[in-house]
Amino acid sequence: MLNKAKNKNYLIVFLFALSFLLYARTVNYGFVWDDERIHLSENKQLMEGNIKSFWEKPYSGMYIPVTYSTWTIIKNVFTEKDRLSPKAFHLLNVLTHSINCILLFHLLLILFKDQGQALFGSLIFLLHPMQVESVAWISEFRGLYSALFSFLALLTLFRYLEKEKIVAAFSFIRSKSFLLATTFFALSILSKPSAIVLPFITGILVWCFYNEKFISVLKGLISWLFLIVPIIIITQHSQLNGVFHENISLIQRVLIAGDSLFFYFQKLLIPYPLAVCYGFTPEYILNEKTLYFATTVVVFLFVFLFMKRRSSPILFSAFAIIFICLLPVLGLVSFEYQKHSNVADRYIYFAMVGFILLIPVGVIFLKKIKYSNYFVGVIILLYLIVNIKQTSTWKNEFSVWDNTLSHYQNSPNVYYNRGVEYSKMSKFQEAISDYSNCLLLQNNYRDALFNRANAYENVGDINSAFIDYNTYLEIDSSDGSVYYKRAHLFYKIGDTKSAMIDFGKAERLNFPVSEKFKEMIQRGAEN
Repeated sequence: MLNKAKNKNYLIVFLFALSFLLYARTVNYGFVWDDERIHLSENKQLMEGNIKSFWEKPYSGMYIPVTYSTWTIIKNVFTEKDRLSPKAFHLLNVLTHSINCILLFHLLLILFKDQGQALFGSLIFLLHPMQVESVAWISEFRGLYSALFSFLALLTLFRYLEKEKIVAAFSFIRSKSFLLATTFFALSILSKPSAIVLPFITGILVWCFYNEKFISVLKGLISWLFLIVPIIIITQHSQLNGVFHENISLIQRVLIAGDSLFFYFQKLLIPYPLAVCYGFTPEYILNEKTLYFATTVVVFLFVFLFMKRRSSPILFSAFAIIFICLLPVLGLVSFEYQKHSNVADRYIYFAMVGFILLIPVGVIFLKKIKYSNYFVGVIILLYLIVNIKQTSTWKNEFSVWDNTLSHYQNSPNVYYNRGVEYSKMSKFQEAISDYSNCLLLQNNYRDALFNRANAYENVGDINSAFIDYNTYLEIDSSDGSVYYKRAHLFYKIGDTKSAMIDFGKAERLNFPVSEKFKEMIQRGAEN
């Protein structure tokens, strides 16, 4: 027993060290994408250290006060002169993922009671290339943090189930373990709303591994549903402005969900190529030739595994866990990021648990095959190589977007984001090219029109800038910033009367105008 304990401790140290070493270089990476624009530097409450505000109402479409509170503490401890450094935030991601690998190892050890199987499963979770986005992208700390609390909840419950030979519903609900697990669950959904799936994942795992205790545990898990309801209501209410694709029928949504699930199965098995934004919007998916084939395969797989659920409970549970974890983002219901892509690597982070359940089963099967150890070694090596390659793509904004465009050129969002970076560097011709490619894919992309107009102005192409501002206002005539920018253009060409009209419109739309500029226009009109 002592030797087993020592071996387990060695394996824990090995997992943590490997995870930390594998992702350590991300600590020197910069901010990318939404890191500063939404969650950190541009987050006024966070920069002011106002933790209370995150508990009072949602921010940026999500109610995740535990995540924002933690980020605020990191900012207060590690920030000097209100200039954020990405190092502390990247380090937090790496440490959280490393801890999650250890927690999963403990969970697999309880479920399978075999250190070799638990180690192999944890290794796949640790280095699977689809996990890179969650670890290397600061903004996805919310998913890592939510998973950490979810693993703690699962560990607490399953240690209790392992210890207690007989579990009665009443004693289970009153136990310290259940109360502690409930606390972890609450922290999980307050870190990221997608953790609402945890009661269902827990139920599946109990049914699979502790079937005789399933009914008693299920009665206790029903109480967790009361924690889910307010989170769903708050999230839906805060994302009302981000609901898209209301014209898509229910049948089409099922097809989109089936195709997306097929995509995830493909990437779990062959994780290449990977990208930060695939551009697989509902409209794009509905035009895919393989749509019906992909959905048919998924439905057939589900029916087959459901019929085999008694004889192969782990196989069915693995499929069910992946499906349920991804259910909120499969496209059956609208979600905000859907306007850019219906699929994303970060959505698979906790769902990877379902895939991991297959690993021990596969190990048992491979033991019967000659040279299977070499086969397993090759898989781990390939995953490691792809992981290292994919991690390097998160070094900065350009590496992120360049890598995506090297594989997928169907996302206007990718061209737009790279264009923003070119604009920051005053490389306006390159920025114009990217904004133009963005608008070729989506001609009503307002931010691209606005930014391209600014870029045209910077290179002296005033006529093209006017065209973009005019096009923008045809799409949305209620944006005061566009009238204000166009007023500057009119003033620049000497049309002070038109400049005054646009200035007045911006003022009436409550855009913060410059009184100094107003005086300049008035003097110009008088002259």
